[in-house]
Amino acid sequence: MKVLLINTVNFEANGISTFIINVARELVKNNIDVTILASNKVDSKLKNTLKNTLKKQGIHLKIISGRMSKPIKYFNSLKAYLSSEKFDVVHVNGNSTTMAVELFAAKLAGINKRIAHSHNTTTEHPIVNKILRPLFEVCVNGRVACNEAAGKWLFRNSKFTVIPNGINLNDYFFSEYKRRAYRQKLRVKDDDILLGHVGEFNYQKNQIFLVNLIKKLPSNYKLILIGKGEKLDGVKKEVDKLNVKDRVIFTGVINNVSDYLNAIDVLTLPSHFEGQPFVLVEAAAAGLNCVVSDNVSKEVNICNNVVFCTLNEEKWMRALTKYKVISENREQKSQRAISRLSKCGYSMQDNINRIEKYYNQRV
Repeated sequence: MKVLLINTVNFEANGISTFIINVARELVKNNIDVTILASNKVDSKLKNTLKNTLKKQGIHLKIISGRMSKPIKYFNSLKAYLSSEKFDVVHVNGNSTTMAVELFAAKLAGINKRIAHSHNTTTEHPIVNKILRPLFEVCVNGRVACNEAAGKWLFRNSKFTVIPNGINLNDYFFSEYKRRAYRQKLRVKDDDILLGHVGEFNYQKNQIFLVNLIKKLPSNYKLILIGKGEKLDGVKKEVDKLNVKDRVIFTGVINNVSDYLNAIDVLTLPSHFEGQPFVLVEAAAAGLNCVVSDNVSKEVNICNNVVFCTLNEEKWMRALTKYKVISENREQKSQRAISRLSKCGYSMQDNINRIEKYYNQRV
């Protein structure tokens, strides 16, 4: 079987890119010919990783840029590529009906299995989303979503298959040794409460809310922000403006998020909108409590470790100060969470089994 996984967002440290890379790594182990197609900006470090490391595992990387900046040229190049390569499956990953661009190109190229995979519950391009709806419906014949909310958002009343965002669960098992080591590395004291956030710096993730919040919380509250993005400089300026530089840690992009989760006390996610963030599955596996925006789908509370809160600073302060203490052994909590997540289909292997089964279904 020959499969093309298309990324419709920037290929960098974000949920969709993580999903695509994880799936590609596992599919090639099952002797499936996999190509990843990047349609927008490709992070230079990620590009090198894919070309130098994943290539050794048999994964191909194709870059056809310009999806946003030169859409007509992008479409023509994509159609020509799809026509020449003859994929069995085109699996498009995104947030909206703009995936119609890739699905239409695949239809014209004669590809029978054309999958749209919904990873979110809204779009930043509502007008374009509405305009492309008819074309999307004509071209898509495979509908997959990370959860019910994301599926209902994109596919409306059409039937779809839910495949949760799985991870290699055992990689996130809590380690007391790593907790001590990483808190020491970060210069976080034993009695400090370390709030954490993992994600791209953009409007959706809303890190600025946490910076304003840390200013109002007691001085033993610290904040670690993992990732990078277009809003990073603005967030750093706000940190300087509020004079909380000694309480906010910026790590940039890291490839060992699981290690840092050990050091965190509460995972925070004040997003304006979300589908099913990988980090909440990871946090649950690490035995973490989470305080998240009520814009996040309630389906993420798989292990009863999540408190949902409206984006109001006073309410978040009350939630955080009340929810900071984990009342049981963190290792036990992590172990129980991993067991539950596995039963609920959040292991990477379960993901791959479901995806392969879906690929093999008749159109």
